[in-house]
Amino acid sequence: PVFASEARRKMSKAATVKDVPAAPFIKALAEHFKSGGQFEVPEYCRYIKTASFKELGPYDPDFYFVRAASIARKVYLEGGVGVGGLARIYGGSARKGTRKCHFQRGSRGILRHILRQLDDIKIVQKKKGQKGRFITSTGQKTLDVIAKQLISGFKRPEFYEMSLAEPAEDVEEGVEGEEVEEEENAE
Repeated sequence: PVFASEARRKMSKAATVKDVPAAPFIKALAEHFKSGGQFEVPEYCRYIKTASFKELGPYDPDFYFVRAASIARKVYLEGGVGVGGLARIYGGSARKGTRKCHFQRGSRGILRHILRQLDDIKIVQKKKGQKGRFITSTGQKTLDVIAKQLISGFKRPEFYEMSLAEPAEDVEEGVEGEEVEEEENAE
């Protein structure tokens, strides 16, 4: 008979974006966007901040690709998210010196521009009669291929490889109290 553990070993190691940790996935997808040459990075990106409450712009020169990868992942996972929802996601706490901190949204201009770029390369798309952006079938395929490439490099946790426990040895029939007395006498 084929046990469940043996069947699991024979299964393909298919993966989706949900199966991969966020940080390595975003890094790999940003590298894919950068090497693909599909994005036009605006010239003003060197001078902008990602939110009004930030003091400085991003230090990473490739932040545009990283943000695009992060947005593509968010649209994949949540679906129906628009510019306002993404501004809320990328917002943060505005520190006002000695006054209390308050939440502020992220910059919507860069988010809108990235969503348009993702729409141009058919990763995300608007649906008629619904608000927000949704992942397309080609976008889902692209992101899942990258996730599968990443997951093949990760070590599979040990508990997936566990086999069924072997049957316990037969215990001699008798009264339980007798076994305890025999153990005490042996010591």
